[in-house]
Amino acid sequence: MSRLRALMIYQFKLQIREYLNIFFIVAFPVLMYLFFSNMLEGELFYDGSFDAVYFLLPAYIPIVITNTIVLVFGQMLVSHKEHNFFIKYKLMGYKPVQVAGTLFVAVLIFQFIGIMALIVTAVITTGVTLPYNNLINVIIIILIINIFQFALAFFLSSVFNKSSIYQSVALIVFYIQMFLGGMALPPEMFPERIKTLAEIFNPIIHGLYVMRGVWISGKSIFEFPMEIILLLGVSIVLFLLGTKMFKWYDLQS
Repeated sequence: MSRLRALMIYQFKLQIREYLNIFFIVAFPVLMYLFFSNMLEGELFYDGSFDAVYFLLPAYIPIVITNTIVLVFGQMLVSHKEHNFFIKYKLMGYKPVQVAGTLFVAVLIFQFIGIMALIVTAVITTGVTLPYNNLINVIIIILIINIFQFALAFFLSSVFNKSSIYQSVALIVFYIQMFLGGMALPPEMFPERIKTLAEIFNPIIHGLYVMRGVWISGKSIFEFPMEIILLLGVSIVLFLLGTKMFKWYDLQS
């Protein structure tokens, strides 16, 4: 266990040196929040019972998750394959799964920092009330979104073996999720046909629906059975496909 902890700390220190990643994980969502919260100040949402600014935070937290998992973790996983880092770590006594696990944990630490920075900014600048009474449901949906993004990143990293190609594809996937997933523009602004297509081909929009429901309306995740089943179902399919294609055995041979 101490060896794995040491490896995780090492991976975390390596990520601290990636200033561009830190910017997009921590600073970028905060800047987006400051910009759009000022634009939406005084605006109402839905039937006029909610301030529009309250919808920003539950939409931007999935952006942080998507960024850290798909763009950062997936990129590191492919880079480790491309440059034979897994083989090098194997000579030190680490299995590829262990190395990938420590990469993921290191990224999760940065994700937590990014989410906390976003929440602190929202509370200080707009006085947003946090859902303390529904915190368990909020944490559960955050975990489910993480599972989905991990499965997606793992699948993509099993398809592409060059970090340059993965980076381009992952960036496209990130923007599709952000803009057609309702995280940048509310789904209510979509034309009905686009909204239907997004709900069919872009599962993260269902994560957004749950996130908004538990964060703003204080609902339980059990009030969103279809959304949860869809997210977890797609995650399982992507993970199984990734496991079949990633060629762990080649790395361990």
